[in-house]
Amino acid sequence: MAGPGRREEYAAATRQAIIDAAVARFATDGFAGTSVDAIALDARVTKGGVYHHFRDKAELFEAAFIAVQEALLERLAERVADLPMGWELVHAGIDEYLAACCEDVNRRIALEDGPAALGWSRWRQLEERFFLGTASALLEGLRADGLIAVDDVPLTARVLLGALAEAGLAVSDASDREAERARASALVMQFLHGLQPMR
Repeated sequence: MAGPGRREEYAAATRQAIIDAAVARFATDGFAGTSVDAIALDARVTKGGVYHHFRDKAELFEAAFIAVQEALLERLAERVADLPMGWELVHAGIDEYLAACCEDVNRRIALEDGPAALGWSRWRQLEERFFLGTASALLEGLRADGLIAVDDVPLTARVLLGALAEAGLAVSDASDREAERARASALVMQFLHGLQPMR
């Protein structure tokens, strides 16, 4: 008989398999078009096995949304890891974020279905949980280096997140995503350059 450690490992692995299957399904079929039965089939568990870990499809979507955001945050960190604080780092981070918005997983789950499936308040709460601290730290770094002059970093970080969210939606909706990505990246950079100290 498996001990508690083995059972916990199995349960964690099963939960992760369900989340992975959910991410793939939600990215392909959207929240409305995805059934718990399809996720269970993809994860190779019973429907009851899914409900053992998640109360309903909405709770499973939230777990998938969180997994996607965690992966994106890790991806952004890796992209800028070797860059010193400055405009090159900022541009690289923005460009990587907008590149992610071109991909079905991030586009469908984080941008398109997220607000409706989670509810606006919860979606905004999760977005801020993952990215507000990062945006604030970025702005603090730029301010410390004298590259921008802002008195209210928390508010500026919220405005930046709003700009990035809208830019991401514009990119994901565009017929030519690569061209829109370049335009959106330049526009967000223009906004940030506008925060430079007056000479």
